[in-house]
Amino acid sequence: MAAEQYLFVGILIMGAGLAKFAEEYRFPYPIPLIISGIILAQVFPQQGFVDSIGIEFIAQLTLAAVLFYAGLTLNIKELRLSIKSVLLLATLGVLLTSVIAGLTITLIIGSSMAFALLIGAILSPTDPAALFSVLESGGVTVKRKLFAILEGEAVFNDATSVVLVLTVFVPLVVLSLQQTLGFIILEFALSMGLGVLIGYTVAYGIGWLLHITGEDTSIAILTAATPILAYGIGEAISLFLEGANLPGVHPGALACVFTGIFMANAKKIGLDILPQKSMRGVMKNVSFAFEIVIFILLGFTLDTAFLVSNPGTVISGIIVAFLVIFVARPASVFLVTSADRSMGVRDRFFVSWAGVKGVASAALAAIAISVITNYQVDGYIELGNQINSIVFIVLMISLVLQGLTTPRLATRLDCVEEADLAEEISAHRNATRHALLQIVDLYTEGKMPEDLYLRMKAELEEEIFTLEDELRKLVTDRRAREQELEVREMVFTYKLNYLQGEYERGRLSDIAYDDEKREIEAEIEDIMMKLKLTREGKNV
Repeated sequence: MAAEQYLFVGILIMGAGLAKFAEEYRFPYPIPLIISGIILAQVFPQQGFVDSIGIEFIAQLTLAAVLFYAGLTLNIKELRLSIKSVLLLATLGVLLTSVIAGLTITLIIGSSMAFALLIGAILSPTDPAALFSVLESGGVTVKRKLFAILEGEAVFNDATSVVLVLTVFVPLVVLSLQQTLGFIILEFALSMGLGVLIGYTVAYGIGWLLHITGEDTSIAILTAATPILAYGIGEAISLFLEGANLPGVHPGALACVFTGIFMANAKKIGLDILPQKSMRGVMKNVSFAFEIVIFILLGFTLDTAFLVSNPGTVISGIIVAFLVIFVARPASVFLVTSADRSMGVRDRFFVSWAGVKGVASAALAAIAISVITNYQVDGYIELGNQINSIVFIVLMISLVLQGLTTPRLATRLDCVEEADLAEEISAHRNATRHALLQIVDLYTEGKMPEDLYLRMKAELEEEIFTLEDELRKLVTDRRAREQELEVREMVFTYKLNYLQGEYERGRLSDIAYDDEKREIEAEIEDIMMKLKLTREGKNV
């Protein structure tokens, strides 16, 4: 084993620490991970390290884990609120974003149409994981319908983007992979159909094994292996069909998504309910570990010397970022959701702005560069550097610009779900207390063995204690927030009284007094509104 491979342990530890740091200060965690990758590249020889780990393989594993986890956690009931918009955004929306971005990039930058369309396709998927982490740490809860759209779109459009990139847009650059329109449509349909079929088969097989074993260790191992198996079967079929002159069939990504969806809804495929909490806990950690690696590798494989010596690429990357964020994404969202009468202009604008770029684009860029390199496309080294550089620039701008502003924008556009967290915790605590009383009754009536009763009683009492501790902390924080706002109101009131006294004594002109008075009164009104919302238990 190459010595560089042992650095993975350090990378994971460092990445976890950086992600925690980002969460603490409420900004998207990919930012410090990418920057740390750039720093690492200055310390270690890039080529040997990248060769030893196999970046394409890591990118594929990352996509498999992330897509499976997304399918596993998808809330089907919430998805029904906006299923039409989600499916359109994940299919037509991805295609429109790719084409609109490609056309505008070609017109403004003057790059080749094939290259521009490939860049547009790589940047078409969204990655709300980082966005949701910022919203959550900032205490912002987006409206149910909008959250369902963003979550559902992310689940399906990542998988659709993989198929589109490998089936339609990479062949525009790798000429030997080009097919007729009829073959492209056939390959796309096969990718979709086989993805669902593989997903169902793997979900049923792994689900059956989970019921047979039932042990925590077996559940963890089988769950972690599931996305690799689903993606691997898809890639094996892809290689087989490539020999049958169908090189554009890539069902692996969709297989991972549907495996997760089927396992989350096991009853619908004829299985007993699977241990959802355990599976999600395992995959949350596995997918996060892969995300850490892929973001660090994005920075690590960035050729900084190429960027420094090619300022045109930097300018192109900035232009591409603004075209994707301000043109392609909004145009596709507004067009695709125009028939949804339940969405207003503010809702559409928020969904457009919340389309943060992230792990899917980073992984797709790595895979596309690997294919271009394997087929020795003319100028493939420079082409790979351009793709990597532009994707890096767009991701950083998107994460900073959209990731940092979306929580505040959600509040400004009235896209926040008004919820009383204290009420939710109280309800959870009361439900747990009720369950404990029922357990006590069963034991008293001799319907439950003592050892089981004692274990369940201890668990429920611990849960009640934790919930009450959360409730006390929430009430304390709310009261502290109220006190802070009350003091701030008093401070501005003192200022206003002082200015009024100065004005009445003739020491302050009308214009100066009126300007200061308006500004202070606006501050007081803002504080009073925040104070009202805080007392009502709403997010501010």
